[in-house]
Amino acid sequence: MEQFDRQKTIETIIRTEWDMFQQTDNIGGRASCQDDPETFYIMRASQYENWTDSMLSCWASFLEKSKNEGRNLVTEKYGRMMQYTDLHYYNKYLKGAFPAVSQPCYRLINAIVPQLIAWEQEFAAAWPKLADVGRPITSDGDASGFTSMETYARGELETYPEELLRLYADYVADLKAAGKSLSVMNQQTMVSYYGYDSIEEAEASLA
Repeated sequence: MEQFDRQKTIETIIRTEWDMFQQTDNIGGRASCQDDPETFYIMRASQYENWTDSMLSCWASFLEKSKNEGRNLVTEKYGRMMQYTDLHYYNKYLKGAFPAVSQPCYRLINAIVPQLIAWEQEFAAAWPKLADVGRPITSDGDASGFTSMETYARGELETYPEELLRLYADYVADLKAAGKSLSVMNQQTMVSYYGYDSIEEAEASLA
């Protein structure tokens, strides 16, 4: 049996997502972030480098399967976000365009998202300057014109298969029990890509 290669799997996932992102149409035309592969890579790698092998393997397989079926999960992710940010548009143009999310999946998502929010709020309290650079945390921040972390997370999680959501929910519970924060883990990975040794150093660099 071939040994699992974490880095190769992460690279494959990000490459597949980038290809899907390139084929995603934005309402206002092509978005500037679609021409910034470096930032896209850092944002996605900062997440995936902190996933378990099982989560990575599951998502890589589902991405490949979806691609072969002609599904664009990045397009779906952004489309699903619109049920939270622009319900009228979603109901008129997108409702029914994507596979239905099962009740078990919704229950798992509703178990995951509150802990993600709690971690983000704790991070913002500790490192407010870095947090201010990112998205608003909760969905009431969607009105600012920037999609909140909560809405983004829900849109993304709704594209995940039930198997991955179960792995994700278990992982979140394990991290919480161990006193760890996925927000801190992801941010540490991200600032290291930008050349900082620590979150504290990155925070201190901001005016």
